[in-house]
Amino acid sequence: MPREEPMKYNVTLNRIANVYYNLGLERAKLHDLSGAAELLKKSLHFSKYQTDARNLLGLIYYEMGETADALIQWVISMNLQPASNRADYYLEEVQRKPGQLELASQMVKKFNQALWQAQHEGEDLAILQLNRIIDEKPYFVKAHILLSLLYMQKEDHVRAGRSLMKVLKIDRNNPKALILMDEVKRRTGRAEIEQNKLKNAFSHRQMSDDDVILPQIKAQATAGQVVRYLSVGLCLGLISFWLLLLPSIRRKINVQANQQVITYSQELSDKNASLTELQTNYDALQESYNDVSTRLAAFEQQNADFLGLYQKLSSIRSNYQSGNLTQAVTDYISIDRSQVTEEPLLSLMNEITQYMQNEGYDTLTSLGTSAWNGGNTAQAEAYFDQAISIRPDEPEALYLKARILQTNGQTAEANAIFDRIVGEHPESSYAERAQTARGY
Repeated sequence: MPREEPMKYNVTLNRIANVYYNLGLERAKLHDLSGAAELLKKSLHFSKYQTDARNLLGLIYYEMGETADALIQWVISMNLQPASNRADYYLEEVQRKPGQLELASQMVKKFNQALWQAQHEGEDLAILQLNRIIDEKPYFVKAHILLSLLYMQKEDHVRAGRSLMKVLKIDRNNPKALILMDEVKRRTGRAEIEQNKLKNAFSHRQMSDDDVILPQIKAQATAGQVVRYLSVGLCLGLISFWLLLLPSIRRKINVQANQQVITYSQELSDKNASLTELQTNYDALQESYNDVSTRLAAFEQQNADFLGLYQKLSSIRSNYQSGNLTQAVTDYISIDRSQVTEEPLLSLMNEITQYMQNEGYDTLTSLGTSAWNGGNTAQAEAYFDQAISIRPDEPEALYLKARILQTNGQTAEANAIFDRIVGEHPESSYAERAQTARGY
């Protein structure tokens, strides 16, 4: 029974994760990308091995223009499930497109530059930069939102509304876009028009079953009677109008005019108060947005560093798998291992290091020996140097390097290496060979 309880617990967690994934998938189909992303994050909270949720989250980031975030999700997914994973296809698609990764990096740099300009009173330059970004990447949601904020600051609410509409077409429930759209509608009077339309749509009373329409009874009259009735009615109507209705109409007009003046004055006062409150809310929203943007820029820089290291490690693995060993060793030596701290990068680095210290080292020493036997001592020395860089304390590579130097007449340099072998590796077979070559 004690062993069954953890199994039941894991099954329950996986079921919850699947439920959140299915809900996120439905939201994504309805173009509610923000809502879908939140649900998928909850799915991964309950089960980090839910690769379908992680892959879909990456697709949502990619759809919103966040290429670096998408790549991170797919790389993590591949490390958790290396075989039969759809993320492998997504990564190949991104890498297959020429300049796609470089374009994503440039877009991030341009956006950060526009954000800096907006924060340092360069709104016009920021607007130009953001429009260029959107022309190259129409689905970059953050660029649209920042552009709408700048338009609102310049009181160009029509263009701000257009930018926000583009965001809502991509992500129909984006919270920032919805908040800013409400403010644009208030400032342009669009919100009041929409409210009036709703009131008018529901203001007409429908006829009930108790309402009775009485038919009119037409009475027959002669031509003379009709003429007399019309004459008398006309006279009575004119007298009633001048004596009764005209003064009442005048009083009503005056009352309505006075009431309208009072109403307009009250509305003007309310609008001024509303404008002051709106400005306060906008300043708070702007401050919050600037803080989030700063943190987001720092996070994106970390993502860019992560992506650069991942690309370099992938290139090393690709080079040694394809036989380009010289380039693989050169790139491997140039990596600063103190920067490799993330789990996906550590796994890849350990794989490459294991290869380099075993097959890579053996291949280099074999190539060096072949080149030496063929008379190409310069090439042989280069191969032995690369082998030493991978395994600096290996007496074999040191001995071969010293023998090459001795052959080339560089006796002092060769003797220094022979002495090092004898001093640091006295128990190895190369210590005796080094003594013989040294001459003592």
